[in-house]
Amino acid sequence: MKSYRKKVLALALVGAMTFAFAGCNKSGGKTESLTESELSAILQPGLQITLIDDSQGSSTGTTAAPSGNTDTTVTTVTDANGNVFAVTTDANGNVATVPYVPPATTAAQPNPGNPAQSDPNPAVTTTQSGSSTNTPKLETRQALWMDLTKQGDFTFNGQFLTFRFKIKEGAQAGNYPISITHTDFCTYDAVTIKDIKTAKGYVGVNAGAQKDQAPDTSSFLITCNSVEGKPGDTVDVTFSISNNSGFAAFDFQFQYDASVLEYVDGGAAKEFATSANIGMYP
Repeated sequence: MKSYRKKVLALALVGAMTFAFAGCNKSGGKTESLTESELSAILQPGLQITLIDDSQGSSTGTTAAPSGNTDTTVTTVTDANGNVFAVTTDANGNVATVPYVPPATTAAQPNPGNPAQSDPNPAVTTTQSGSSTNTPKLETRQALWMDLTKQGDFTFNGQFLTFRFKIKEGAQAGNYPISITHTDFCTYDAVTIKDIKTAKGYVGVNAGAQKDQAPDTSSFLITCNSVEGKPGDTVDVTFSISNNSGFAAFDFQFQYDASVLEYVDGGAAKEFATSANIGMYP
């Protein structure tokens, strides 16, 4: 039972802790560890999709353990007021939160988690004139999911998540990228999947949608399709997975231009919904 609880705690750090600590310490008071009942509540199987407030710098990611303590994992979370906390779990499975103080020698990372997913140009838009005259309003959506009931990993390949957007009236003709900005996938054995490859998609507005070549790889791969439409249309953007070695939890984030695309809804796509036995969207 103790080893199972340690596994649950490790998996929780993939993303579920974000909800548990979102309201912690707003008054600067004492922080507390999770109780067994609180831990049980946040580990119920389910897919949660939220908007990350980029203007507040809200994010969740992994940072190095304190110097001299290699048995402690530290994860940072940011609440709605911009307060940053360090969530730690030690070798004995004990979880605690404290105000986070970044090391003086550590530079800020644009994409905490899997460093392979940093996109140097996530917002570059190509208009019909060939220029990037559109001033993007970037929004980031986060999908969190965990399921330990199988006591193993989910190893499907195919459609993963689908999100619906409405192209806003007055949108300038061109191609608008859907960029994958964060991929944190964890196995049932609490092992983070490394070297995840990605390929972004595009929404073509009154134009043929641009298509990026997916990398030729045997590594875990997430790709986004490209779709076309005109102002007023709704379009579905779907992320797919290939070479899936298996996972039981994830924190997945993507970015889009909200000055052109209005988020409508989203959820699990065909193969993921079937594998995880959850409702399929749309």
